[in-house]
Amino acid sequence: MTGAVEPVGADQPSAYLVQHIQDALGADDRARELGVDVTVVGRRVVLTGTVATEPLRRAVGEVVAEVAPDHEVVNGLCVMPADEGGEVEQLG
Repeated sequence: MTGAVEPVGADQPSAYLVQHIQDALGADDRARELGVDVTVVGRRVVLTGTVATEPLRRAVGEVVAEVAPDHEVVNGLCVMPADEGGEVEQLG
């Protein structure tokens, strides 16, 4: 991991852990992903949202597993390449 974010233990409050994970995702060069929804339920970290590629989906899961090693990571991220986002609205 290239960021300065340290792992968090299972005894931390879930709001702290969510913020720590979001900080790590924004700081880690493998992920650089700020649009991931993070929910902590007991000892599970649930990731939801959309990313552009399958390698990015895996990288986000790896970063979260490193930051919260005492938690199970449930990677529910969907892959939607940028060119499949739907119709492009023409302005002008």
